[in-house]
Amino acid sequence: MARLTVLNGPNLGRLGRREPEIYGSLTHDELAGLCADWGRELGHEVLVRQTDGEGELVRLIHVAGDDGDGIVLNAAAYTHTSVAVRDAVLAVSVPVIEVHLS
Repeated sequence: MARLTVLNGPNLGRLGRREPEIYGSLTHDELAGLCADWGRELGHEVLVRQTDGEGELVRLIHVAGDDGDGIVLNAAAYTHTSVAVRDAVLAVSVPVIEVHLS
């Protein structure tokens, strides 16, 4: 069983309320539950975390890299602006997959 962490960046906690015509009506909590369920069905543990703060996202990447087997990262706006998030991804040895919702 792998331990996988899904990390979501700024404003993704607003899913379901934020521009539902683009991002859909599913809330972040509902999405987190689905991810955990899908992982469990495949025999994996999936943890889902969300933060609006750049420093906290860096810390979560470090923790997931130290304690887990892989990261699925939606850094949201930090994807394009954060050298710190990029460096954090380079500093972990587990696979990191970048995803986006829209």
